[in-house]
Amino acid sequence: MSDTEWKWQEAYLEAFLDTDPQNLVRRVAAAEKAIYTRTEELRSSPDGRVEWQAIADAISGLAILKREIKSLVVRAERVPARARAN
Repeated sequence: MSDTEWKWQEAYLEAFLDTDPQNLVRRVAAAEKAIYTRTEELRSSPDGRVEWQAIADAISGLAILKREIKSLVVRAERVPARARAN
């Protein structure tokens, strides 16, 4: 694994570092799934307070990214088809 501390962080960072808008929805979904899977594991663990905070921060970050994706979609829909072809 890379410099990430927890496995789910890799998917999260991939979502944030991807500059191709066509990949964002898939990457966000993958990050959300990885976070969800880890939260299920953490529920039965007495440790993990620091990781829970990191997960909360990541969920907030993904929410911001999802709003940006919606904004990109809305802007793309506003551009006339003729202008997009150029």
